Amino acid sequence: MTVTRLIIQSICLMALFGASSQSLAWDATSHRLTAYVAWEALTPTQRNKLSSIVEKHPRYQSDFLDAMPANIMLASEQEQARWMFGQAAIWPDMTRSFEGDDLIRYNRPTWHYIDGAWIRGEAQQGNVYVGADPLPSIHGESTGPIEHEADVSNVVEGIEFNLAVLENPLSTGRERAIALSWVLHLIGDIHQPLHSGALVSSELFATGDRGGNGIVTQSGNLHARWDGALRNQPFEDTLRRMNSFVRQSNIADIDMHVDTWLQESRQIMYEFVYPDEIKAAVLRSERLGTRLSEFALDDDYASEMQAISEDRVTLAGIRLSIALRQVLGN
Repeated sequence: MTVTRLIIQSICLMALFGASSQSLAWDATSHRLTAYVAWEALTPTQRNKLSSIVEKHPRYQSDFLDAMPANIMLASEQEQARWMFGQAAIWPDMTRSFEGDDLIRYNRPTWHYIDGAWIRGEAQQGNVYVGADPLPSIHGESTGPIEHEADVSNVVEGIEFNLAVLENPLSTGRERAIALSWVLHLIGDIHQPLHSGALVSSELFATGDRGGNGIVTQSGNLHARWDGALRNQPFEDTLRRMNSFVRQSNIADIDMHVDTWLQESRQIMYEFVYPDEIKAAVLRSERLGTRLSEFALDDDYASEMQAISEDRVTLAGIRLSIALRQVLGN
């Protein structure tokens, strides 16, 4: 273990308490938690406005109404509205299974993550280099409005583009509903450390391990382990703990720059995600010319991963609520 949870928490808590810096994604559980944390922080009027946007979704019947569980159908209108909001946060991952024209129309696989070599402003690369020279940096354009969807190529640009669509008074109801779904989803994605870069080595992963997808562990690859870090936790207990933390926090000075969110995820990846044991195993496999063996994540790592994930999902929910209030205010 290279760092303690205290170091990791400090990265998240600095953002929460005003220290402003002058493949798949989180699974359905984490995306729904992110959305519900944001929902809790919104007023009833704001929730109603957002629900009205969701109802204009072009696949509202098939992917929302028809997908609603029986227990939610029997619940209150408020509970149903919250579920729909959470479903919108999950929807961009659902598009991966679409077929034909709908797959082309809605699925945007490159929006969920970012190339570790991509930088902008003072941001650092997101790749962890093991026995390899750094790849050339990809210099992203300065922050600004992205007018055309075709110009979006990563999670940072995806957030900025879809927020702009939401704020644009000329956007159609359909466009705003789709954009809202992506905003809900991508603000969650960018807080997942393995969406910010990859491990790069000289031979095994010369172009990167695809954000941990190339590292096999005893229970799925490294990326999948992080995606599902909160899956087996009691949902309502986890949500209650998150909301309690939000209510006790001073969020007035929270950093709302997307580049900062990216850099936080990259810092966690540098410090914790790839422990020394994984780096040593990659170097050993390359030296001996052998296949990289399955890596056993110990209980300490799993516990830290869960704690970090809970912190990141909470922070994503807070930022999501602020971003949505800004959109509704405009």
